[in-house]
This record gives sequence, structure tokens and C-alpha cells, in this order.
Amino acid sequence: MKIDPTTNKTIRIILFIFQAGIFHFRFWRYQQWYDIVVDDRLPFLIKQRRLWGARNLFELNEFWVSLLEKAYAKLNGNYTNLGGGLPVNALTDFTGGIEQRFEFKSNLSVTHLRPDDLFDFIKSCIDFGSLIACSINADKRKTETILSNGLVIGHTYSITNYHVLPVTYDNKLSKLSDRGLIRFRNPWGNDIEWNGKWSDADPVWNLLDEKTRRRLSIQRKHDGEFWMSFNDFYKEFDVMEVCHISPDTYDEFGLNTQDYKHHWHMWYVLGSWRAGENSGGSCANSGCRHGCYYWRNPQFVIELTLNRSFNSNRLCMMIIALMQKPISSNSNSISNEQYVQIRLFKIKPNVTICEKKVYKPDEVERIASTGPYVNRREVSLLLKTTTGAYLIIPSMADVDQNCDFLLRIFSQDTTLGRTFVNIFANEHSEDFSRRNLNPQYTISEQSPMNIFFDATHSRENFPSSDLDEKRIDVIPIRPQRYADK
Repeated sequence: MKIDPTTNKTIRIILFIFQAGIFHFRFWRYQQWYDIVVDDRLPFLIKQRRLWGARNLFELNEFWVSLLEKAYAKLNGNYTNLGGGLPVNALTDFTGGIEQRFEFKSNLSVTHLRPDDLFDFIKSCIDFGSLIACSINADKRKTETILSNGLVIGHTYSITNYHVLPVTYDNKLSKLSDRGLIRFRNPWGNDIEWNGKWSDADPVWNLLDEKTRRRLSIQRKHDGEFWMSFNDFYKEFDVMEVCHISPDTYDEFGLNTQDYKHHWHMWYVLGSWRAGENSGGSCANSGCRHGCYYWRNPQFVIELTLNRSFNSNRLCMMIIALMQKPISSNSNSISNEQYVQIRLFKIKPNVTICEKKVYKPDEVERIASTGPYVNRREVSLLLKTTTGAYLIIPSMADVDQNCDFLLRIFSQDTTLGRTFVNIFANEHSEDFSRRNLNPQYTISEQSPMNIFFDATHSRENFPSSDLDEKRIDVIPIRPQRYADK
């Protein structure tokens, strides 16, 4: 400890002794931060005279990424367990964030995101520091095949910036220009880049003034960084994954939110499915009105009321994320993951709300879902909705399975009118979740989990063939679909 003579405050001095060869990392798992310590021994290929794993191709004496990979492999058990997962899983483990996944060719309608709003969504994500990855599905093509346009199949790119182009019209008031540009980075950091419109060498850049080109750092360099129009991005890529920085990360590391005027409110609960008690499985019927076991699943009730400063007709923003706890703490394999889903219902106005009540199909109206059951670690639902009482039901596809889960809820411009409760169909079961209720975290209102969603969809928008089937969902292979058992 040392006293700062200018402020008379105590300063904590941390000394890094690199000669010790010890490196400390922190990773997030299931609402907890874990400390991982590794030594400086790294796998090395003797014949090739280079490191075996992740490395800097140009700065050979830079080792932080190799050490990070080693620590992450230790968290997951070994290097082998790092393969086969989704990029957004790693981003979540690094930041404690909440993930979203968009498949442009299949599930934009399920996520309530209109294609016309996607560019605005990307802008907002970048403005608020979210991490974005995108890729092209391999299908039957070989992974890491380089296409004629310079893009690589089954390869993850990062999205790092955007630029809004001025809108021009013809004499019929039809738009002539691209809406905007997106900047990408190939982690290979070499000359394998997009070579189409708005690539480094494309003369179309001359349409922009020199000041704009300089601000965007437009250079003909083989560094893996390139620009594309949003239209080409939407056409060429299949998957976009977003990791929004979680509120507890700001608290954990003492970071500041970007706007203290309005906040997101966060609640989380740790819950469980237990065979013979509350593991009701899925339902093959979209309306689910035939008395199946689905309604035995855990039921969570939340009542949203607007802050007094807002109009009562204003829509509320809400994000719901369900993360299943891994069977093995050091395994990243999707084979250990259950097929999970969230459904959101609005409780009808004439229904009495009480803690011990188990709600039935005729007492609620289904308004949204995370989509098909998927064997993914986390699924999320983002939407705008009105005030009122809501029922959240997380479920697995199969009946009578044991699994623990983390349910996180963000709401904007709202307060809870009643206690956030967990209801079990078996009234003698222990209420695991209320003991873990933690409503203290907040985040900026203008978070990228934002304004492009509408929850005024009727039940007809969610046919059972789209929402209640199983689906394998792993990059780089296009998801396969399976019917419910």
C-alpha cells in the first residue's frame, strides 16, 4: 500500500513478476467468476518451430492469446474440449454476457427481428460494446474453403465497426445507394479478404470524400480487415452471434455503464428440472390444451409496471435468457446439453395472481418463444411488450430429465409489481429459485438488447412445426431438424 500525496488516498500497487511464470485469468460460468492459474509452458511444434495453438502470426514474442487459450482449455478440461462449440459460448465465458444467435435464412421471424432492422441492430450493438461474430454455413461444402469472393466457408469473422452511407434517390424516389457499410476482421490477419464491392481496392471508395476515407482508415493492406455493404453481408453470411455485456460484469470489474439516466433491471434465479416432479418435457401441440405434462414444468411469474415517469401505453423492453448447467464442469461438448426452450405467456386480466398457483392453458395467452428446442447451452428471447403479469416456462424436450438451469431476465423502464416467484406443479417441492433472487444489477437503458422487436404476435405466428421440434444447432454445419418424440 502507498499514500498518494496529491489526494491523500491509499493506492494499491500490484507487481507482476513475469519471472515466476504464473498467469492469472478469470472466466464466467453459470453466474460465477472462476480464477484460473496457468504456467508459461506452451505446446510447441519442433519441426515447424512454432507454437501449436493460437498465436500471433507476426509478433512471435507475443504470447497472451496462447496463454489465454491454455487457461480456457484448463477450464474446459483439455484442449480437445475447445473444439465443436459455438464462438458465442467462449465470448460468454470471457465476459459473463448474454448471447443471441441469428440465422438469416431461417429464424429471423422467430427472433422477431425484421431484416430491414438488422443494420440498425448491428449499429446499436457496436455502439454499446457488444461482441459480434458471423460465419457462412459449410452445408456439404468443405470447411475453410475459400470462395471466389474471398470469403471463407465455416470460418468465424468478427464485426468491428459500421458506417452509415448518405441515402440517394432516383427521380421515382427509389433508393439507389447501399444503406450502410460494415467492417469485418478475418482473425487470420492475412490477404484472404472480401474482394467484392467496397473491398480495399474497389474504386467505389472514391465516391466518399477524403476526410471520410481517412476516418474509416481505408488502406490497401493485407491485414484481414475489410468492409462490405450491409446488403452483401446479409446475402453472403448465414449466422450472426452477439454477446451483450452482462450487468454483473460491470459490477465485478468496476466498469461504468454508459448512461445512468435510465437502466436495465436484471433478475436471475437458479432453478432445476427434476424427474418425477417438475420435468414435464415439451408438447407437440402448439396450443397445448389437451392436458399433457408440459404444465408441470417450472413456472415463473413476473409482473411488469412502468416507472411513473413514462406513459402507460409505452412498450416495455425485456430479454429472457435460459442457460442450462453443464453436466460436467470441464466439458464443452454439446452431447451433454439438453434440448431446451422458453415460452412466454401473458396472464389474462381476469386471472388471480398468487404465489402457490399453477397456471393452466386457459388462463394464459402464448405470445412468444425462443423457437425450436435446441441442444444449445443458452437460448434467449428479446421482445417489446406491454405492462402486466407474465408467465415464463422453461422446458426440456424430453420428460423426466434432471438438469439445473440459470434464468436471467432484463427489463427496461419497468419495476416489479410483485415478487418474482418460481412455481412447481408439485407443491411439496422445494422452491430453489427464490433463495437465489438477485435484483440489484442494472445496465444502461440504451443497451443493444433494444428496440427492434414487437411482442404483439398472436398464437398463429408460432406453428408447432416451427417451435416444438428438436434441432441440432452447431457451427459450421447447418442445423438438422428432428420431429418431437
